[in-house]
Amino acid sequence: MTGGRTKHKWWRVYVNGYDLSGYSRNIGPLGLVYDEADLTADMGDTVKGYLRNHPQVSPGTLNAVFDNTGTTGLHALAQSVAGTSRNVLVAIGMRAAPMEGDPCFGGSFYQSGYQIAEDGGAVTSTIPFTGWAADAESLKYAMPFGQLLHPNVARTSATGVNIQAGWDNPTKDATAKGGYFMYQVLASNAAGVTATLSVDHGISAAHVDMGALAGATSGSIVCVPGVSGIVSIGNAVPVKQFMRWQIAFGTATSVTWVAAFFRNY
Repeated sequence: MTGGRTKHKWWRVYVNGYDLSGYSRNIGPLGLVYDEADLTADMGDTVKGYLRNHPQVSPGTLNAVFDNTGTTGLHALAQSVAGTSRNVLVAIGMRAAPMEGDPCFGGSFYQSGYQIAEDGGAVTSTIPFTGWAADAESLKYAMPFGQLLHPNVARTSATGVNIQAGWDNPTKDATAKGGYFMYQVLASNAAGVTATLSVDHGISAAHVDMGALAGATSGSIVCVPGVSGIVSIGNAVPVKQFMRWQIAFGTATSVTWVAAFFRNY
């Protein structure tokens, strides 16, 4: 992970197990906005007073180039909108393509529409998202900003388990309020093969301190494009300071995937 400033060209968008970055122009605003409860006592307060109420969380609107390629094109993936919940993960690369440790935004959101329009001679698609899906695992949390643990690359069974150093929590030390794990499977070596994706955590970056974060696992899943998931570990689970991705191969020999963890503070 590189610290500092970055540009929009290094963002990547993943939705329901598909990489939409090749079609996307922009997405946003990536929002966390709290409602205000007016608790002004008119007889005693000289100015209005407010307290924070429920937050509104949304990835905003995805603007993209229209593409009607069968099965995998943006039109085929996004035109069905009625009551559709989408697992959305936006990885924010820091002056380069997203890598381990970079910031990200993600959760389960309803897609509220789909529009095709002309823009400067080009045909474009517009995909607006609402807030948290009412049945989403991420509904238990108000923090949609997390840390990318695994970028869009392939891992093979020949390399075995991950023994790399972990990535530091960029905002503070260990936390004690749980969080949620998101994964998006983009490809594998064959149809029907399986693997288990998960998260390790530890008290230091050294791999010898790392162990499985209880509950932060996909379980054994079929690894094909279009597979994604969000796993809540509960909002009272301690999470250590350093984290890393982990994979256990079942029948798969190669899996291309993206994963992130979102701490609750």
